[in-house]
Amino acid sequence: MMRTLAACALIVPALVSAQVAPSPTDATLVLMTATAQIEVANDEAVAHLYAEVQDADLTRAQSLVNQRVAEGSALLRRADPKAQFETAGYASHPIYSRDGGRRIVGWRVRQALTLRTTDLAALPKAIAAGQQHLAVGGIDFRLSRAAREQVDGELIRQAIAHLNVRIDAAARALEVPKARVRIDELNFAAGVDRPEIMPMARALAHGAEAVAEPRFDAGRSSQQLTLTAKIRFLRE
Repeated sequence: MMRTLAACALIVPALVSAQVAPSPTDATLVLMTATAQIEVANDEAVAHLYAEVQDADLTRAQSLVNQRVAEGSALLRRADPKAQFETAGYASHPIYSRDGGRRIVGWRVRQALTLRTTDLAALPKAIAAGQQHLAVGGIDFRLSRAAREQVDGELIRQAIAHLNVRIDAAARALEVPKARVRIDELNFAAGVDRPEIMPMARALAHGAEAVAEPRFDAGRSSQQLTLTAKIRFLRE
């Protein structure tokens, strides 16, 4: 039985995208890769909304922002009661005169919040309601945690099936019975999920007029998994 990786050195370039080393003993160690990829419809949306006011008086600017966020949040919650909300930032910035001095002539106040929901059917109505008082900085669509867990299981199944096909091919090429094949190690590396991002207009709604509902396409996300394995082929 081979004891170390350094003891191997046989090369089988056509069958594995890895390194195979020959062994002075009765075993050959093969580093082998397998992949799996699944494209799935996104089932979760994260909307980034904000209120921003510029005014000469800081207190008035803050009050206006607070009022718009409170009213906008109430409308959002009413349109999508199951959505999750969180504050994404609150900041006040001085505006200086343009004469090169340090004289403060006004203030810019901004508060942002995020809405996370899996009710994509209600999303257009919720966003239109919130836009009566808030601007939308962007919406990205992705897979929910439950969906990702389900996809992960399928990716592992497909990657291992792909690995078994490559192991069988290598065993035949090396003339090693399948019963004498050993898997020493498995390593999984997930691919990067790149959800679709939808930038939105940055104009604030200053009144309480009804806003026409936007149209969204949640799109799909591509999930990938790469499996790296150390396979030992034992000679008789």
